[in-house]
Amino acid sequence: MPADLPADAYGRRMVEAMRAAGAGITIHALPGPHPQVDPSAILAADVALARLPDGAPVLLDGNALANLAASLPADSRRLRFTALVERLHWADPVLPADEAAARRNLEQGALALMRRIAVPDDAVAATVRELGIQPDRIVRADPDAEGAAALLAVL
Repeated sequence: MPADLPADAYGRRMVEAMRAAGAGITIHALPGPHPQVDPSAILAADVALARLPDGAPVLLDGNALANLAASLPADSRRLRFTALVERLHWADPVLPADEAAARRNLEQGALALMRRIAVPDDAVAATVRELGIQPDRIVRADPDAEGAAALLAVL
């Protein structure tokens, strides 16, 4: 997840809920600004993913997807990816059309490699489905004990 992600972000709250439910989770903080693509974050992601053993479950914060997009295809069959998506940045109405299209392609490609995508609400689930993601891969999980249990059950 991005190093500068606020404490109240969905990914951070979800990780804490999963830890409280007994899941052992190690955070790999990616440097650089999010959600902009940053070479130092791409390198850090490459290194972190390469060090993981085959079959390891990996939670990816949705805010880091643009920085992870190039790294994910090489490891998508080796690792078990799940994205924690609070919102998709391509849908931000303040983005210029060309930047929104580029962001959509990055997020769509990254999400296509996920085994599961955890979302906090139905609106985000609908935005994820707009990218062609099958509904059975989307998990509605609030960042609380019940949501953590639901997500852990499908990992």
